Amino acid sequence: MSWLIRLVVAGVVGLHLAAGCLPEELAWSVWPYTLLPQPVAYGAAIVVLLFAVTPLNDAARHWGQRLLDILPGKSRPRRWFVAIALLSGVLFWSLRIRHLQWGDASFIVKALSYIGDDRPVWTIYNWQSPLTIFLHARLWLLLNPSPGIGVDTLYAITSVLSGIAFVYVLLCLVDELGRDRMEKAIISGLMATTGAMQLFFGYVENYTLMSASLLITLYLSVRCLRGHLALVLPSAALAITNAFHPASVVMWPAMLYVAWQKQGGLSRGRGVKARVWLELILPPLMVFAALAFFMTLAGHGPTALLADDRPGGADGVLFVPLYNVETPWQHYTMFSLAHLLDWANEHFLISPFGLFLLLYALANATRQHLIGSPAHRDAFEKSVIWFLVIGSVAYLILTFVWNPDYGGRKDWDLFAPSAFVYTLLAGYMWTRQWGTSGSTPQDRIMLARHSVLLITAATLHTGAWIYSNMLPR
Repeated sequence: MSWLIRLVVAGVVGLHLAAGCLPEELAWSVWPYTLLPQPVAYGAAIVVLLFAVTPLNDAARHWGQRLLDILPGKSRPRRWFVAIALLSGVLFWSLRIRHLQWGDASFIVKALSYIGDDRPVWTIYNWQSPLTIFLHARLWLLLNPSPGIGVDTLYAITSVLSGIAFVYVLLCLVDELGRDRMEKAIISGLMATTGAMQLFFGYVENYTLMSASLLITLYLSVRCLRGHLALVLPSAALAITNAFHPASVVMWPAMLYVAWQKQGGLSRGRGVKARVWLELILPPLMVFAALAFFMTLAGHGPTALLADDRPGGADGVLFVPLYNVETPWQHYTMFSLAHLLDWANEHFLISPFGLFLLLYALANATRQHLIGSPAHRDAFEKSVIWFLVIGSVAYLILTFVWNPDYGGRKDWDLFAPSAFVYTLLAGYMWTRQWGTSGSTPQDRIMLARHSVLLITAATLHTGAWIYSNMLPR
């Protein structure tokens, strides 16, 4: 087993165990580990480190393989996808969050729960999360005053339902991307153990529906790149994702790449090119026009985007300032140590090994020319990699330059969906680098060993966060 993978995992486990010795504001991405009962904290860490021992790692994989071998119904995997998604919903609900301390959760619950005649229009119609706010507001008005159902419960229900949809689509997506059962298990395991999955544990905020819709967009885009779907479907899915939350607009450069691939892969006739670009452009125009008409009828049209619903939060400042902090909603300058620490904590929280695996895979890809060389990549694989590279870069730039009103820690959920894009890229490239013409059966065994260790360590990290969110505050 690679010494580098062992070293990184040992460092991550050690960082969690040492969290109590570090200032909370500097290491908030691992601080929840201090809330675990000490026997659990040390016991779980030891279990993860045991997977670095090759015979134990192999034994665990052997038993897992035997379990998979005896399961029935392998010829109809979609049934298993449905069953796994429904079982995950039970887990999401049972381990759901028990407080309202992140993001706008407390504010949302208070604002939407008011049903008086003078209720502000923005508590139903709001350009900052148009479809998300409207859906929850209308459901609340419909269900109120049902006993035991508050706005927080309603958000928790849609969070869990989004999680069920996310898991099902994730399994369908990796079924498209993985070449065999092992690769599919690795990619889905890396995705399912990201810290960003907390969004589906009854989370009260406006990013859960958007995250599920984002993964649907990725799935439809991959199928479109394979030639199984027209571009209009992923384009429409992304437009609807934008309507759930506009932060997802950063995925349009990646969708533009899909359009470029589609028009290049077909006949180069003018009519074909025109049809592809119409499939790209018409869905977002139609979704925005319908949304604008709908919001205008409620007296909260597009002009609100320049007033109450302007981007940039409370102070209207979109980006982290370069030189001076001028409002209470700014917390640091762009290249300050405080901002860099918050950014590092953010991405360690939402995907503890995502950026590491991405850099590792990209380094190998550069060394072996995996991205561009036709000897190692077919057209579909190269197009998927470049699609995810463009989406990942755009999302990572957003997480660095956008100004979080509450600061990185409390606003961690604002950037959490980015993990689903770049972790998918990392997992895909991580498996593909072992599938080159020079790979051997031993390489595949090494891939499996490394992946078991990484996924187990990621589960340790994310599990601590889920546990901490179950504690009332």
